[in-house]
Amino acid sequence: MPYCKSKGTIIGAHGVHGLMKLTSITDFSQHRLCQPGIRHIKPPNRRSPREVRLVEGRPLRSDAETIGTDTKPTYLIGLENVDDREEALKMRGCVLYALEEEKVDDLLEDDEYIVSDLIGLNVFLDENMDEHSGKGFDDLFVGNIRGVVMGSEMCAVPGLGQDLLEVALPNGQGGKGVDLVLIPFVPEIVSRVSLNGRMISIIPPKGLLDLSYRRQEKVRIKGFLPPARDSTK
Repeated sequence: MPYCKSKGTIIGAHGVHGLMKLTSITDFSQHRLCQPGIRHIKPPNRRSPREVRLVEGRPLRSDAETIGTDTKPTYLIGLENVDDREEALKMRGCVLYALEEEKVDDLLEDDEYIVSDLIGLNVFLDENMDEHSGKGFDDLFVGNIRGVVMGSEMCAVPGLGQDLLEVALPNGQGGKGVDLVLIPFVPEIVSRVSLNGRMISIIPPKGLLDLSYRRQEKVRIKGFLPPARDSTK
């Protein structure tokens, strides 16, 4: 089966006609949870999703209403062959999926990107800057994108927070851990994004790349601890 991505979890029944409440963890919820079509669902006791048909969906608590809060968006969905409350209650805990190949590129603005498309891109200094003229790729290489910190998670006021690219720097110091730097994903700094070329170009302000931090790897110690000494002896 093609790779599936989780879109939300069914948390309970709503009413007596088979509708279910689902907490959404997907962008473009209106497209993925409200438009009828084939989806996939995985019950808690199953290893892989099975195909289902979404017949209806509508927001109960929309994405816009939950920005900057700890509350997840909630949607009401109806699935084929789930026609009453008893059947809906049986679906509690099931995870709804959509296929990875179900792209939403036509819903994106020119300056919008899917987070998963950005992960793994190589980051280079913009070669068009005068100070970098004539330098090769090795000299311009900054690192690669390991994650994206969403602006909505950093600031409770909608529209004020900027998304940040978490970039892993080449580690020349040895030892454990990864050196990371956060780069604001704004046009003034990110001058070019090439998904086909798997790269982005940046014009960082002076000192930005020096603000790195290290994510330490967690060490797990397995086995039993030695018996404690008897302090009375």
